[in-house]
Amino acid sequence: MAQKSNHIYNVKKRALIEAVAKKAFWSYCKITPSKVADGKLIEKVLVHGDDAQRFALLELFPVEKIQKVWERQLIIQEPRLHDLNRKIASSLFHISNPEEHISKSYKKYNLYDRFSG
Repeated sequence: MAQKSNHIYNVKKRALIEAVAKKAFWSYCKITPSKVADGKLIEKVLVHGDDAQRFALLELFPVEKIQKVWERQLIIQEPRLHDLNRKIASSLFHISNPEEHISKSYKKYNLYDRFSG
């Protein structure tokens, strides 16, 4: 049973990698699922994927893991990814006050702002 679910995981992971590879990875022709870290795949799908691909992440990973990557990798790229961050907060995580959540996460995880000044 574990082998079957691992196979399904690899198939779904490969499908997501192939879906965003040309936009997200520098050398996409040689990518295999085992060479792409989960966090990196989550980040690339959130940034370069469409809504269906973002929701497909929920089939592969716990929502907490996806949200952790989003908060630590994408929110700190404010204001460049502001519209995307709002969309992800609302549609993927159903956060009632996206602006407040983004602001708090930005202050928490943006090391440059925390240690400069």
